[in-house]
Amino acid sequence: MERLKGMLFGAFVGDAYALGLHWIYDTEKLSQESDKLDGFITPPKGSFHFGKRRGDFTHYGDQSLLLLKSISSNNGFSPEVFKKHWLTYMSKYEGYLDHATRESLNMLDENTHFGSSSDELGGFARVAPLIYYHFDDPLLKKYIEKQTRLSHNNDIVIEFGNFATDLILELIIGKPLVESIDKISKNYPFINDWVASLKLRLSEDTVSVIKDIGQSCSSQFAIPATLYLALKYHDDFEEAMRQNVLSGGDSAGRGMVLGMFLGASLGYSKIPTTWRQSLNAYDLINGFTEHKLI
Repeated sequence: MERLKGMLFGAFVGDAYALGLHWIYDTEKLSQESDKLDGFITPPKGSFHFGKRRGDFTHYGDQSLLLLKSISSNNGFSPEVFKKHWLTYMSKYEGYLDHATRESLNMLDENTHFGSSSDELGGFARVAPLIYYHFDDPLLKKYIEKQTRLSHNNDIVIEFGNFATDLILELIIGKPLVESIDKISKNYPFINDWVASLKLRLSEDTVSVIKDIGQSCSSQFAIPATLYLALKYHDDFEEAMRQNVLSGGDSAGRGMVLGMFLGASLGYSKIPTTWRQSLNAYDLINGFTEHKLI
């Protein structure tokens, strides 16, 4: 359970760590804030998440926590139950509403189960509680697809979700990260092409490479950027998180997926204790890992 718990907490820590500097694209400005990155940061006035506290989540992490609560209250994932919970929660959400959420809120009803066509990584990024609870369920990928299409009805996001799920299932049984990426990507040609090109750039400056790849939310940028960070910092959770934020753009979406990969690979104990315990939802998440009803 060390690696599975690491996967779950890695996702939430990745989001919370990025909260204060999320969606800043100016890497020079970010470099000036680097001395603050020994822990979580309260979002400053004028930022997308102003009003949240240090240790809170972005809208990605909040939806992941909602998924955790939905699974716990239902003793398992139900697409209909989660849809109901998601619509109720997001229609009253006081944090940032991205385009995919706004469009999906307008589309979903009793007979409509698919939301926006957004290709942003955030639709998959919230999935850690589902993988944690149903990791040994043969329906896992179908569940992940249904929760993703609720707000991101996009085949590229789904295909990456299948790859990421295959990877995480390898990692939680102790397989090494880089070798597992190499092995599993062979079943996903578009990811395999990215991995081959990214491995040629591992000696380059991380921020420069991700700026070159693209810093934004779209999967065409966020997926290779996340893979690059995972390949380069496969043995260092803290530095991976730090470089992710310093690279700018959608650091929260990347951070959640990166946190899943490295948490599953390195284990719960390799995530800094102060970071885990600084999550304002720590008790809630930890209770979930102990199979307590919320």
